[in-house]
Amino acid sequence: MIGLRGLEVEAGGFAVGPLDLDVAEDQYGVLLGPSGAGKTLVLEAVAGVRRIRAGRVLIDDDDVTTLAPERRRVGLVFQDGLLFPHLDVARNVAYGARRRGGAGRREPGSDAGRLAELAEETGIGHLLGRRPATLSGGERQRVAPAARPRVLLLDEPLSAVDVEAREDLQDVLRRVCGAERLTVLHVTHDRAEAFALADSCALLVDGTLRQTGAPRDVLRWPADESVARFLGARNVLAATRAEDDACVAVLSAGGRLRAAEPLPSALASVVVRPENVQLQRAGEGPPATAALRGRGVRLALQGGHVLVSVDTPVRLEALVPERAAERLGLTVGAAVDVTVEPEALHVLPRR
Repeated sequence: MIGLRGLEVEAGGFAVGPLDLDVAEDQYGVLLGPSGAGKTLVLEAVAGVRRIRAGRVLIDDDDVTTLAPERRRVGLVFQDGLLFPHLDVARNVAYGARRRGGAGRREPGSDAGRLAELAEETGIGHLLGRRPATLSGGERQRVAPAARPRVLLLDEPLSAVDVEAREDLQDVLRRVCGAERLTVLHVTHDRAEAFALADSCALLVDGTLRQTGAPRDVLRWPADESVARFLGARNVLAATRAEDDACVAVLSAGGRLRAAEPLPSALASVVVRPENVQLQRAGEGPPATAALRGRGVRLALQGGHVLVSVDTPVRLEALVPERAAERLGLTVGAAVDVTVEPEALHVLPRR
């Protein structure tokens, strides 16, 4: 378990916190945020290589705030991997296993047998006799979790890895960290990477913890407009609450959309994900409540979907399965009706 209580850390005039954060035992936690948000400062504070200004750091319920880094039982892996350069891969992994075993966790099997198991799990059997300086960035990232600290801190570990190897390494990280019951805090600015790996996600922006929760909840229900935009929300619209119906958002550029619950304030922002924007040919089908009429102005293929930009009183983007787009005859200039189910409209207070 990793626990931060009122943590404050500063470097070069930039301050992080105070923040409270928990990563449960054996959980894969991701600290997500843009570059310069202070994510690495948090990792360094947990590892003990960065002096904190205030607060406490807990590892497995032990207060380690004043302990030296080597006594915290954590592994801090930077982008290029943190391995002993004078030891080959086999001895790096064996060292980590002995350290963790010495911390009180039972190690099944002999050292040689366990090394063989780890090598097979991580796909590093062919690397065991090599030194870290001879490894590629992706190979270092395979070795790091095999070295098996109790708590693993990863600072942008996949940023130096080519795209083709990234998904494979994500699978290795999840599989090995799960099998070895590691508690992980993984820092990244990459949203797709975060949501592919995380059991829990925390979003750090400008040194402030803006939101925590399960990845699905953070993605579907962003806490505020800046969070929504960082998470890639394409439809963030200014709105006011209708006087005749508190559930209706009157868009600033015209048009109305209905929410499932009343808007919390007279001024608000509303967010709808592109896959929840529904399109049909203009005038076809029964009239929908709060439907907007518009025209397609841009179509872009995205895998098996088409991202459609529609000019209604506001610009909206809809993500439509490719077959559905063909069935609707979607083309640039085509007139369409736009509907959004009330449950899909997420209302944010205006910051």
